[in-house]
Amino acid sequence: MADEEGTGQRGDDEPKPQSVFRMELRDSLPGGRAVIGVEQDGLYVWLASKQHVSTQAVAEFEDQFQRIARERSWMQNWPGR
Repeated sequence: MADEEGTGQRGDDEPKPQSVFRMELRDSLPGGRAVIGVEQDGLYVWLASKQHVSTQAVAEFEDQFQRIARERSWMQNWPGR
């Protein structure tokens, strides 16, 4: 939400949006899937199969998505959060 001057800055009294991106490696996933997204209670976690996704790939995905979230190119918008 932009301020009254249209600078795009939020007022001090407004909460800043927070986005979290998380991947967890699992030994395997149902149906031989490489990744599955799971949403629960305002949290979205990507489960990734160790058979298809490396630890390095998980770390790089997390870094890239956290950067995108910090730059506000992507936000999560759950009611009440």
